[in-house]
Amino acid sequence: MSNVPITDRTFPPTAWTVLLTARKEDAPATRAAREILCRVYWRPVASYLQALGLTHEQAEDGAQETMAALCSDGTLAEIDPAKGRLRHFLKAAARHLALNFRRAESAQKRGAGVAALSLDELPDSAIPGGDAPTDAVFDHEWACAIFARAMSSLEESYALRGKGALLAVLKPALISADGLQPYGAIGSSLGVGESQIKLEVHRLRRRFAERLRAEVAATLSPDAADAEIEEEARYLVQTLAYEPDV
Repeated sequence: MSNVPITDRTFPPTAWTVLLTARKEDAPATRAAREILCRVYWRPVASYLQALGLTHEQAEDGAQETMAALCSDGTLAEIDPAKGRLRHFLKAAARHLALNFRRAESAQKRGAGVAALSLDELPDSAIPGGDAPTDAVFDHEWACAIFARAMSSLEESYALRGKGALLAVLKPALISADGLQPYGAIGSSLGVGESQIKLEVHRLRRRFAERLRAEVAATLSPDAADAEIEEEARYLVQTLAYEPDV
């Protein structure tokens, strides 16, 4: 990651803002926020629940339940952006749901009922899923979601400037220069010089870094320092190399 400063913390709308908007009374903005929340963060939660031992169907239902709980003003009420990273909060919410599921399943086997624990009253030490491989499943899917949002934002900006075709050709440069055609060949196909393509690649990487850091910043506390944003962004880049076996 290049150390690109965040010039506008209001772009994109912060993930915390989307979450808090989703918890308001039903309104057009609320419904839109809930759709964004489910579309972006449902898969990391579902994958994580499956890694914690739930079946595929149970994990999907659990992810749906977690998203519904997050959107409810009366459930998981203590949501405070100042407390830190949204990644950590959603992971804890999924873990506590898995624990409640196991407690209920165990109670059914014993023939007794059991009351569900709330996230607020559940101590961290009681939440399952402390092993690194399991946590890596969530973090990998989370990184994919953040990168997808950054890429979507980049694609929209290029399309608005009539440069969608250019982005399609240069996209491999965001991963590795090895997958990119020679600059001269790209320039010839687009009717521009090799030096222009070199400049466009530099701009592309800078713009993607800006959007990625903005997306990362959106999931941290509002007063997160640039060093914390950089640390989180670097960590997410590293987690993309992990291939979860779920």
